[in-house]
Amino acid sequence: MRNINRACFFALFFIISCLGKSQVANENKTIKTEAYSAEKRTLFNTNKADCITLPFGYGDISRLKTVDSVLAAIQDQSKLKEIDSLKFDMDIKKDLLLLPEEYNVFLPFSKNVNEKVDRIKIASDFLCYGEYSLYFIGVFNTVRYADPFIEKIYLVSMKNNHLIDMKRIYLNHQGEMGFANYTLFNIDKNYIISLQDYEFTESPFKLKPLSKYQILPSGKFSVYYDHDGSYQNEEEQGTVKNHTKEGKWVEFKSNDYIDLKKYPEFTDSYTYLEAEYKNGLPTGKWNFYKLSQEYNEETGEPIIETRKKGKLIYTETYKDGALKKREFY
Repeated sequence: MRNINRACFFALFFIISCLGKSQVANENKTIKTEAYSAEKRTLFNTNKADCITLPFGYGDISRLKTVDSVLAAIQDQSKLKEIDSLKFDMDIKKDLLLLPEEYNVFLPFSKNVNEKVDRIKIASDFLCYGEYSLYFIGVFNTVRYADPFIEKIYLVSMKNNHLIDMKRIYLNHQGEMGFANYTLFNIDKNYIISLQDYEFTESPFKLKPLSKYQILPSGKFSVYYDHDGSYQNEEEQGTVKNHTKEGKWVEFKSNDYIDLKKYPEFTDSYTYLEAEYKNGLPTGKWNFYKLSQEYNEETGEPIIETRKKGKLIYTETYKDGALKKREFY
């Protein structure tokens, strides 16, 4: 195994820690770091000969709509070998980086994990996009199963060894009692990233909407929409320009910043967000209100027509897509 010194660790530690809990995707993170080791060698491969060819991923995810088709895709050995062919061969030693068992738990990490197997590997093959390089970081599950498997894959955008942005594009999280969460991805020849989330619960199967992302000229990831003009669904509404969000938007989503212990009067963590975007990136002042809504007693699903804006909980201020200030009330 390669000896990765602590300088490398701190670089990658910062990368993983950038996954903050927010209603907004990772476009809102201020990132300032260089991914260098003490020997001034880059932690990431820069050999253009290792750039992958597109399309790459699960090309048929838009057609996976049944339990059988989803499970067949997830268990497709040829597709798993294709992902493994990215060559996740750069190890980060366990004594330098600890990760949780739960896929949605962030820093600080606990130590209750299998110490014998490394959890994070950086693929040597990567995606070339103009002046940017996009790297695949795999997180391996070594806790519950004898044979480690890739549980998460992050796509990391870099320029001149500076971290620009990152997004999780793959998930294979197998929980208790047969419950599971999956995310499959596809990157087409135009560098549009499609993500499909699947949830297996007591329901027993929930197909979430297909989401798409693009790489902006800034190297950041932004939600991609097929058509320009007015847009509205059950979670958001606003104007789309050049396939990205533009101007004022209203969004209704679950928000991990809402601590229900601090707000005993709240029955859920949903917020009513008044946001503003410029060229697909957050800008100006965002207002997060409590979302008041009623639920269907039989299905447990929210009743869209009952949604109302509640009290102001906190605000966020952005400049050039970067979060500058968060203030709670």
